[in-house]
Amino acid sequence: ALLKLDSLHLEMNVYRRGGHLLNRGFRHPVTSALQHRTYRENENFSFDWDKVPETLDKERKKFAQFSEIIGESRFSDTDLNIENIEYTATQNPGEWEHVQMLLDVVSPRLIPVPSPTEECSSGFFMPKVKPGSLPYFVRRNSNWLYPVYSKLRAEPSYPNTKFTVTNVKQIEGDIFRLKKDLDAFLFDRYKQEFIGQPNELMQKITYRGNLEKDCKDFLKSKGF
Repeated sequence: ALLKLDSLHLEMNVYRRGGHLLNRGFRHPVTSALQHRTYRENENFSFDWDKVPETLDKERKKFAQFSEIIGESRFSDTDLNIENIEYTATQNPGEWEHVQMLLDVVSPRLIPVPSPTEECSSGFFMPKVKPGSLPYFVRRNSNWLYPVYSKLRAEPSYPNTKFTVTNVKQIEGDIFRLKKDLDAFLFDRYKQEFIGQPNELMQKITYRGNLEKDCKDFLKSKGF
């Protein structure tokens, strides 16, 4: 009786170990082979089984269209040059509208050059001075506007404290002479001095405070 109990106990342990191995080996449910067969159509997309024709007739028709385009190149080991394929250009104006729409989307937006003699009601005018007329020169941006910008800047020691600064950019020539004349212009207008710092490497002058309109008035008075 004891031998039978020992053998039964041994069989139960073997069964338990075998079940543990089975559970560990087949932890995920077994699915069909088609669900795991994923073929790469290219480096970005997997093969789509919906693109496969359902019947043999549809598959023959698709192969005939493929052969009509590729021709005998499908038997060649070299890559097909799509530029050598003969094509027919359409003369339908209705179809060209779609092409023109795409051309308008990708074409660069060129900013028109204003007329030199044009006087706008807003006070806009083309630059009246040329580089070399003064010791310094301020070139306008791509929109034909003055490169003067104001923004908020955080205090380095106190990030929650912000203050306004004004930058005059795209300065060429003697930047220190420009700052001296600009300081004199601001002093005549406000009867006080403003904190400013010229940056010769960055070709800009930075003032503390919102002096954007004043700097633009100065550049306008100089004819830039």
